[in-house]
Amino acid sequence: MDEHPPADGVAPEHAPAGVAATRELLRAAAADGRRLLPCGRRSRLARHFPSARPDGWLSMRRLDGLLWLDPEDQTCEVEAGMTPAALDALAAEHGLMLGVDAPGRERGTLGGVFLAPDHNLRGALWGPPRDHVLGARWLLADGSEIRTGARVVKSVAGYDLTRLLVGSRGRLACCVALTLRLVPRPRRPRCFRLERPVAPTAAALPEPPTWMVRPPRGDVFVATDGTDPRPRLDVAGEEVDPVAGEAALEAVRTAFAEAPLRVALTRPPAVWPEGCALDLAGRVVAADTAVAARLVADDPEAVVVPHSRPSPWLAPLARALVPSGARFHGIS
Repeated sequence: MDEHPPADGVAPEHAPAGVAATRELLRAAAADGRRLLPCGRRSRLARHFPSARPDGWLSMRRLDGLLWLDPEDQTCEVEAGMTPAALDALAAEHGLMLGVDAPGRERGTLGGVFLAPDHNLRGALWGPPRDHVLGARWLLADGSEIRTGARVVKSVAGYDLTRLLVGSRGRLACCVALTLRLVPRPRRPRCFRLERPVAPTAAALPEPPTWMVRPPRGDVFVATDGTDPRPRLDVAGEEVDPVAGEAALEAVRTAFAEAPLRVALTRPPAVWPEGCALDLAGRVVAADTAVAARLVADDPEAVVVPHSRPSPWLAPLARALVPSGARFHGIS
């Protein structure tokens, strides 16, 4: 087992090399009354758990394998510690990709992408991250293993326990593997620089853009699969090398990773906020507290993440899942 000892009072990090070793570690922690907190590489914890002080971190970073990939069904199962970039490289061999674009592609884990509440930079085309999780494999706080969901895209398995556990951010169960839906990779990508922000809709374009972003300091960039969006959007601009567009998208990923808040708007704002990274297709803004407050004042139905209010349901659900009393950190 890869274990980092504590330094200056910081809790130790345990990084088991497999599911069996993870199970044994959880059983030992439960017997000792220690409360662990599952994580990946902790790249998102500063935002979602800034004050977390568990007895130890349970890192999934060494569980990073591809278990299977079905190109015909466009589905796969991966261990939770794999990075989005690694999955993207494997799926590209089959003309596929993950339809979720979020910060931390190179360093963060897929478990973190789906268990930390976030927005999808390609959400206008492919929907929120949770829509891409078909099922998962979990370890409970006492080491018990459960599976949720199904391998197929359309399932009638009843109550969706997968979404319940994904939304708990590791406080109800430790995710060791995910069954994911993949999407076709654009075959003729074209990228354009536009002169001003626009708010595209399904009616405004022959097809939704694969993405449309504005970095904190820069122009608006839009990418499509072989179409030219400018006439439909009634906006001037120029076609650019896809490398330039990808650089703009990476700048937005970086800004979203560094911003304390993300705000998903229900309608375009009267004035686009300056100095903020924007996912224009999904109308998501990476913002500080002051900008977020102004946006919510104009759009009261806007959704801000991370959520600051504690859930009253976590403790009862934890008791229902593990009656013996073993708990992860963060459950009272």
